[in-house]
Amino acid sequence: MTGQETSATAVPPEISNSWELVEYIHPALLSLDYTQTRVKFAIIGASFALWAVVFVLSAIVASATLTYQKLRLKEKIFWNLALVRASFGFFSMFVGAWAIFTHTEMDKDVVFGTTSTSHFALLVTVGFFLFECGALTLSDIFFKSFSFLLNLHHWLSLVGYSLVIYIEAGHCFGCKGLILEMSTPFSALCWTLLKAGKERSLLWKANQFLLVHAFHLRNVVECLFWYITYQNWTYIRENMPTPIFLALYVQLTLVSLIMTPYWTYKKTVQMINPIDWNFESQKRPRNMSYANGNAETETKKEQ
Repeated sequence: MTGQETSATAVPPEISNSWELVEYIHPALLSLDYTQTRVKFAIIGASFALWAVVFVLSAIVASATLTYQKLRLKEKIFWNLALVRASFGFFSMFVGAWAIFTHTEMDKDVVFGTTSTSHFALLVTVGFFLFECGALTLSDIFFKSFSFLLNLHHWLSLVGYSLVIYIEAGHCFGCKGLILEMSTPFSALCWTLLKAGKERSLLWKANQFLLVHAFHLRNVVECLFWYITYQNWTYIRENMPTPIFLALYVQLTLVSLIMTPYWTYKKTVQMINPIDWNFESQKRPRNMSYANGNAETETKKEQ
């Protein structure tokens, strides 16, 4: 066979246009063997420690403010957890957007496709939900309180993501699904502004507007997941491991039909009538403020 014939019949290798987010964190993350148990535990442990540090730093920095000092203990813990959730929310937005708008191995195989970024991100996510569920449980026990939807969402997420990294399947939905945390930074700012008595400010109104529309975008993402399911239903039905299938579609159904609509409604109401519905059950008058952590009557100046 001549060189000319060889060049005519040779098939060029497929070139992947995808890129990895983790290479911008550290190039070594691209070469890790994420199937090794010790690697998984190391990243999960580091993630747990990171969120614990963020929690402590939030408490230290916020303790210098008068607003934080006058909060009740339960509210201080909620403040710090809100900052942890906001930090994780920013991480999740970047990873989720990358997974949705970048064509990767996860799109070629929606059940078993993986990338270095998806492995790393999902391990970090398990570390976050371990910290979150632990803190939430201790808080509920200590303060004798319980938020059903919040606990349901976080525990289902912890179980679901743990199954994904253990079975090595479902990275496509798991990684893209991180973008659903896009609302958490706005929720954190909403609550801290409320406690600072800034619920009538332009910043509050702008943040609430973005927060409500973040929940609307969650609906769009949830519809995308149902569309991906529709496109790949036969393959998913025949190949997705049963534990992953159940964890994915039980939570996707709950989020699509109950959680996101409920939270969208609550935040829309809060935009019109600023109230801390995490701690208050009574509707307050419009001339009341939550400054310094308590409802205080504002003295209106005569015009």
